[in-house]
Amino acid sequence: MSNSISAQSGVTAKFQRAEQRVGKVPFWTKFAQGFSALPGQHKEWAFNTLLLLYYSQVLGMSATLAALVIAVSLAFDAISDPMAGAISDSFRSRRLGRRHPLMLASIIPSCMSIFALFSPPQSLGEYQLAAWMLACTVTLRVSFSFFAVPWGAIAAELSEDYAERTIIIAFRMLIGVVGGGLFGALTLNFVFPEAGGGLFNPEHYPPFAATIAGLMFVWMTFSTLATLDQVKYLPQPSNSVPKVAPWDMLMRTVEALKNDYFRTLFIATLIASAVIGTGQVFDIYMNTFFWEFGTGELSWLILGVVGMLVSTLTVRPLQARFEKRDLILFALAFITMLQILKVSLRFAGWLPENGDPLLLQIFVFQAMLMGYCGNLFLMMYASMMADIADHQELRTGLRQEGIFSGGITFSGKVTTGFGLILGGLILDQLIVFPKGLEPGQVAQDVLVRMAIIDGIIMPALNIIPFLLLLKYKLDRAAVSEIQRQLNELKAHRN
Repeated sequence: MSNSISAQSGVTAKFQRAEQRVGKVPFWTKFAQGFSALPGQHKEWAFNTLLLLYYSQVLGMSATLAALVIAVSLAFDAISDPMAGAISDSFRSRRLGRRHPLMLASIIPSCMSIFALFSPPQSLGEYQLAAWMLACTVTLRVSFSFFAVPWGAIAAELSEDYAERTIIIAFRMLIGVVGGGLFGALTLNFVFPEAGGGLFNPEHYPPFAATIAGLMFVWMTFSTLATLDQVKYLPQPSNSVPKVAPWDMLMRTVEALKNDYFRTLFIATLIASAVIGTGQVFDIYMNTFFWEFGTGELSWLILGVVGMLVSTLTVRPLQARFEKRDLILFALAFITMLQILKVSLRFAGWLPENGDPLLLQIFVFQAMLMGYCGNLFLMMYASMMADIADHQELRTGLRQEGIFSGGITFSGKVTTGFGLILGGLILDQLIVFPKGLEPGQVAQDVLVRMAIIDGIIMPALNIIPFLLLLKYKLDRAAVSEIQRQLNELKAHRN
């Protein structure tokens, strides 16, 4: 066994389970913890679909001011994730463990802040409205971090089995995808009916605020309470693990980055998130101006969820045959190929013309393939984090699932935000996309520049995280050996 896996001299087991699990994690536990995915799905849908539109178009606030508020709140969110991870890693509670108390404490402020965010007082001026929006978004993002980060860490702790960890993640993905998709579809049709003014009627937002706050309360409370019986099987810190002071949080993150495998995933996430964030700027422009799809046609692309569901159902046999790293590399390579192929085939003249029904059918099929690979990527990624937590415990004696989860989230949010800014600059300064034009009116050279950047150059940058992930060597055999050594350490300590 290499030095990177063997236990370091002087490392002792600082985390113990009150009881050792016999057999698999019960189906009910996998099912119940999966519902923890829904609050985040609801929150992100509200932020990505409604927030900017509501404050700028419905309430009349400057779009620039609203975007600035969202950017500031995202900075708070990025900082709060590692903070929540560091605190939850060393929190002690004999009855409730180290994760569940923080999750329970986050429920009320999270639900109250999202309700207030979408039901502000009507008498506020523009800057007062901006202050209200900032206070609500910061409170929501920070408080929800203390639910989402511990929840993410629990996925790594429920099982020590290499394959079962992925199944636990699959339950989360399945419930999140189905529940999140249903929430978005039902909300648009019943809370924001087109006949009643749709998204532009301010009277629709208070009922929406009550609906989303109520649902988040139900899912957060249910999933937290329903998994309390698992605390005895989760690793808890001993008295030898120091409590985290605020100034220690950065050092814990720096220490985590000394782990080769975590550092590889961290840097890969930085780069991939920047690419994704930049691409998000171009999505609506490409679909509307380059491919000339109407809103009715674009709604069919939601069928990409079908691919996500299929990947959840097939992950067990795939992981039984292939290593997690190999599956994640396949998914990343296939996603990149699909993105580049779409634009390249148009330039080669091998795709149907805009307006041809066959073009939409091809895009729906491509969305399903993208959904399959994207979901497979996320499941393998989360499962690999659980294996790295074992490796870290063997190296240092610390289980840092919270730090790992918060650090990865931090890197993703920061660089996604950077990617959004970069995409806007490219659109304005490099592509020089005109304003006030409709599909069919934009010059061809502008569309070609946009397609090359969005469809070829940006996806090609995925080669960097691909090469980084090739260095990841924590396979099934290595994880098994790590867990054997950890069990020996714990037996010796007892």
